[in-house]
Amino acid sequence: MFKRRQFLQGLGVSIALPAFASLRAATDNTTDGRAKRFVCVAPNYGMNPGGFFPQETGASYQMPRLLTSLEPHRNDLTIFTNLDHPGVGGGHGCSNTLLNGVEMKDVRDQPQKLLSMDQVLAEQLGQTTRFPSLLLGSGGISWSRAGITLPTDSDPTRVFTRLFVNDNPRTKLRTRQFLDEDASILDVVRRDAKRLNARLAKADQQKLEQYLTSIREVEVKLARQAEWINIAKPDASEDVIRGGDNDDTIVDLEYPYNTSVMYDLMVLALQTDSTNVICYGHPGGNRMFPFDGITLGYHSLTHHGKRPELLNELAIIESFYAAQFSRFLTKLKDTPDSDGQSLLDSTVVMFGSGMGNASAHSSRNLPVMVAGGGFRNGSHHRFERHGRDGRALSDLYVTILQQLGVETDTFSTSTNNLNHLLT
Repeated sequence: MFKRRQFLQGLGVSIALPAFASLRAATDNTTDGRAKRFVCVAPNYGMNPGGFFPQETGASYQMPRLLTSLEPHRNDLTIFTNLDHPGVGGGHGCSNTLLNGVEMKDVRDQPQKLLSMDQVLAEQLGQTTRFPSLLLGSGGISWSRAGITLPTDSDPTRVFTRLFVNDNPRTKLRTRQFLDEDASILDVVRRDAKRLNARLAKADQQKLEQYLTSIREVEVKLARQAEWINIAKPDASEDVIRGGDNDDTIVDLEYPYNTSVMYDLMVLALQTDSTNVICYGHPGGNRMFPFDGITLGYHSLTHHGKRPELLNELAIIESFYAAQFSRFLTKLKDTPDSDGQSLLDSTVVMFGSGMGNASAHSSRNLPVMVAGGGFRNGSHHRFERHGRDGRALSDLYVTILQQLGVETDTFSTSTNNLNHLLT
């Protein structure tokens, strides 16, 4: 029997190989029902609380107004009320704390605490995929181990190219030359930094270590890109971004109409084992959504002041988000992964925002639900509030991490987990 990870060994060096589909049957005996993938969908301004949270708890709750399109997925879905990130204040910046539970101002001397949950999973689940994580749409929620916000891509054509279009030989050669040059520069920087370290005071040595952490992250990325240069990308039809064979069909790649295209690309990325971790952010801003009944920009509508006419307009946008998410869950359920299991069963899917009530810029009672992943879904859970704070959202993250094979009992501000509800 082969080990799960395959290695090339020579000259005293072991290099881990990527996961090859032709070896999977011989090497993979892990179809034990454990989730293997993670997806986070994050609307920047959250969801209006009055239309998101059910009134009843348990399995017999009535689906709230904004989520009626998710009714077919009731048994695959869990909704939570009163999950917070304790210590996180209000304002637009709270959206960026969704996956790490801390604000930059509170950890300036320990930026590694900004590491987001998706990147912990990328380190664990992304070792055998071309992309450790795929970060799409609006950014701000994914943070590296060095405490740096990671960039995202919102262009469907560019995303399709990254995933499925192979570079020509000349481009591959040029890319390898660039990677070699960058690696050489980093070698020099690292050597100089180590020589400098002996002359620094302890506080400055800590700052230098943070800098070296960033260097190591770049080195890992460069090495990974070099490993994958000559490995062919999976085949995928351009129909997803071209509109198929019907010349009369036009795929609108402008936001928000490209939302369904991005979801289709996410399904393809998971199905082809191009990545096991995806984050997709819906942007904020004051864009005018091109929907019937919309008269104001998105940001203006979130500051509705409880006026019914503005709440109705905001509901059009947020119902659109929910409907697109429902369609995504349907496609995951109908698509087998490389082991023949439903992608929804093998993927923990989270919908949530670091913004609770956008009208008040509140970070309390965050709109969060999870689907799939082998969890015991189908219910609405409401937690008690103690003063300003509800249950720590990071308690859910501990359960998600454990479900995906990460051996940890803590994450960020967690004090426990939600295993008793989900596993």
